[in-house]
Amino acid sequence: MTTFIYGLEQGRLTAGMRMLALAALVLLASLFADRPASAAAVLNAAAANANAGLSACSSSRGKALYNCVADVLERMSNEISSVRVPETQRALQTAATRLRSASSKAEAVSAITQCQAAIAGALRQVKATGHAPGWGDSGLASIAGVLARAAKLIQAKG
Repeated sequence: MTTFIYGLEQGRLTAGMRMLALAALVLLASLFADRPASAAAVLNAAAANANAGLSACSSSRGKALYNCVADVLERMSNEISSVRVPETQRALQTAATRLRSASSKAEAVSAITQCQAAIAGALRQVKATGHAPGWGDSGLASIAGVLARAAKLIQAKG
């Protein structure tokens, strides 16, 4: 009789473990479903921080402005590292490097323009493939907005 009860308890425990595993699997799957939304949130937050950084840069001119904008772009690149968008990060880092080496307004604007083209390409690719909805519409678009503001700032004060 004891063996029978023990076996029943074991069966309940196993069924309970199966239910727990199923619940954990459902929870894990729901986290992956929300990944695009969280990626968009990270990109949007980085863009908001970058816009604040650009506001601080507005008091600079010439080479100091280029370096300030480069710092903003590097920070933004670092902030988006958790969402795995290597092309976007690479474009931002390249723009920052080119801004630091720029000796004229034309070179600085060119660095931003090339970065804008790379981001626009990534935006088109995301929209065309349908992957990660929300990234293209809000996340990458926010970053493109930061770049547009940086280009205007450099054109006005560079």
